[in-house]
Amino acid sequence: DLGARVTPAAQKENDAFKKAQAEKKAYKDDIGACWPAGLPMIMTRVWPIAMIQKPTAIFMVSGFMNSVRIIYLDGRQHTDPDVVIPSFNGESIGHWEGDTLVVDTTAFVNDHHWIDNGVPASDALHIVERIKLINNGATLEIAYTATDPDRKSTRLNSSHGYISYAVFCLKKK
Repeated sequence: DLGARVTPAAQKENDAFKKAQAEKKAYKDDIGACWPAGLPMIMTRVWPIAMIQKPTAIFMVSGFMNSVRIIYLDGRQHTDPDVVIPSFNGESIGHWEGDTLVVDTTAFVNDHHWIDNGVPASDALHIVERIKLINNGATLEIAYTATDPDRKSTRLNSSHGYISYAVFCLKKK
């Protein structure tokens, strides 16, 4: 039970998800129905991710459905909310703090999009990630904080480490 961590509407969704899970049934299996996983799920699951860094952006391609994410590094601000086009991966603006890539992402869709299994996202979702190589480049560490006041009354903090088989581009330029 997520208790006070989620809003009543999100708790209702989570309860229905858990009930279906206990009955071994699918509940709004949007990924299984070929909807994009979106953030933060593409960064926290087993699918491989390719990262290609150019001077003004990092292009990330998820091994799941070849979903593309662009992290802009050119110093821009987020697009005006009245004109931005929401997406499953949102609009990501990044900068380097030493050897850590800090990424601020907003502008998400709220339909068929999940923060995690059984916790729906809304268009108010805001994610801040801290991505870096650790263990002499052998591990890619991704720590993120997700805030979604329409779904959760508290922040969701998570950290994951992934084996880095070949990292050629995630370096400060």
